[in-house]
Parts: sequence; C-alpha cells; structure tokens
Amino acid sequence: MGINRFLFIIFIIIIIFPNNSLACTTFCFQYNGDWIYGRNFDWQIEHCLIMVNKHGIAKVAYTENNPAKWVSKYGSITFNQYGREFPLGGINEAGLVIECMWLQQTEFPHPDSHGELTELQWIQYQLDNFETVDEVTASDKIVRIAVKHSALLHFLVCDRKGRAAVIEFLGGKMKVHTRENLPFFALTNSTYENSKRLLETFNGDEQIAAFKDANYSLKRFIWAAMGVSRWDPKRSDSPIGYAFKILKKVSVNMTMFRIVYDVKNGRIYFRTKSNPNICFLNFNRFDFACSTPVKILDISSDRRGDVTASFSNYTFNANHDLIQKSYSGTSFLKDVPERVIRDIARYPETLVCEK
Repeated sequence: MGINRFLFIIFIIIIIFPNNSLACTTFCFQYNGDWIYGRNFDWQIEHCLIMVNKHGIAKVAYTENNPAKWVSKYGSITFNQYGREFPLGGINEAGLVIECMWLQQTEFPHPDSHGELTELQWIQYQLDNFETVDEVTASDKIVRIAVKHSALLHFLVCDRKGRAAVIEFLGGKMKVHTRENLPFFALTNSTYENSKRLLETFNGDEQIAAFKDANYSLKRFIWAAMGVSRWDPKRSDSPIGYAFKILKKVSVNMTMFRIVYDVKNGRIYFRTKSNPNICFLNFNRFDFACSTPVKILDISSDRRGDVTASFSNYTFNANHDLIQKSYSGTSFLKDVPERVIRDIARYPETLVCEK
C-alpha cells in the first residue's frame, strides 16, 4: 500500500462514524467591515501543532501523479494534525482564511493535465499563493485535488477585502457560492444548497417538522447561521466572545478544539478540550522570511492568554512525534509501519528557499 494512501486516508473513517462525529462547523460574520471567523474541529484526537509557514519556499506536491509545483508567496499560520504542509486550515499574511469540512457528496474533477495536490495540501497551496476569494476559485484552472487519495471535503473561505465563499466539488466540478449566492455565512457537513433551502423555510420554531426531522448537520447549520444573522455589535458581546458562544452552541462531545480568527487585528484565539483556557497569538509578530526557523506550538499546552512568545523551533522529531501520535490515536491507522511515518515526517526536508 502506497505512502500517500496512509497519509491522506485519515478522514475516510468518518464515513462509517455515527453522525455526531461529523459535527465540524464553520461560520464568519463582519465587525466594522472585517471578518470574525469561527471553527469547531470534531474528531477522534486532539493532537495538533500550530505551524508558522514561510514565504519564498519552493514546493513540489506530495502526491503520486503529476504533482503541482509552486513557490509560496505568503507566509501563513496553520493548524496541523497529520504533519507539516498538510493543514486542516489557517490564515495567511494577506488575510485569507480557509477551513475544511467533511462532505460525503463530494466528487472531485477527474485527473487532467493540471498539477495535482491532495485535499489538505490544497489548503496550504491556497494560503501560499493567494490573497482573495476570487484567486482561490480561479485556481481550479491551475491545479486539481487528487481523486485517488483525497477525503471528501468542502471549504469556507474569506478574505481581507470582505469577500467570502463556500467551495464544493460536486459532480466532478467546482461549485462556488459567493456574493448573492451566499446569503448565510456558515457551513457544516451538508451541501450549502441543501442547508440554505432548509434555513429559508425555517421560521425560528424548532418544533416544526422540517427542523425536527433534519439531520444534525442541518440543525447545526441553522444554529450557526442564525447566530451570525443575530450578531449586533451594539447589543452583543465582544465579537470574539460572541463567536465562542456560537461555537459552544454547535459543539459535541468530540469537539477537540475551537478557533476564532480576528482577521483585521491579526489575532487567532483558540481553546481545546483538554485546556479550556482561551489562548491567543498575534499573527503580526511572527517572521515569515524563508531564512528564519519555522516555529511551532502544541495547541494543547497548558497555557492561557497571549502565547505568541511560547512558540519553539520546528524539528523533524516534533513533526514525527505529531504524526506518530495522530496515527496511533486513529483506530484504523495505528498499525501503519514506522518507515511510512518517517517518510511523511521527512517531506518538509524537500522544501527549499527559492534563490
């Protein structure tokens, strides 16, 4: 069995999990014209490193066929469970935010002459290269998510110019909801069209049959979207506190961590299941130059408040240990050979500063 299958099959198990395991939620709302973005991550394990990724890095995608090639234009901060360069989501220097959600109906485009990436490295590719939602959606003419080893995901994206989009891959084509086609800034584990249709008929009464018969993903979409629509800076709490209240409403037992991005002020707030203290980091205080060390932080470390100065230098061992812990904590991956884990951990060593 190929290494790439071991690496990128990590989400396939959710297809057979109970519905409550498929409970990730994202949303965003504006405060004084700038985005506040919330995200719940629900999964088997909490292990995660926050990583500071550099600009000016030459990369070749970690995939079997026709790998995409690029040089990172922007630095970023991402949340990684299964190794450096394969994030669950993050934000870049231009203020672009991307997070992923599972979507069983996903069907990626068939392979063609475009360079390929797996679904998680597709996230890193967007953060490396682009500033706006329009650029992200236009990348469909440049790269493809590899069909063979990629999990079924869709994405909620926002940028510093005030744009947001839901990106899905349905029937082998990219489907984008933005501008007038994105009336509700939320996303769970159902297609955006189905979610929007239910909310448009919802009158606020959770006792009606349409709501009671809806699956949990659709209910969470309604709760998140209604929370966003009710945001009022004159009457509500601080935007960060308000975002965490929505995340609490849509959380489940398997919610491992919650993230809130304050895009304008360059702050990322988070809390985990094992450490309920809210921590934050200041994006603007990091050095994204290729010549400086990559920085990392264990998301579950016992801290509170400003953790910007708590980051340490990235090492192979830290990446290896993260991958090893994540694999051993994922029931169907615990028997993956050590040689495979080490190969995945070594992938960042192929990345070099562009001259």
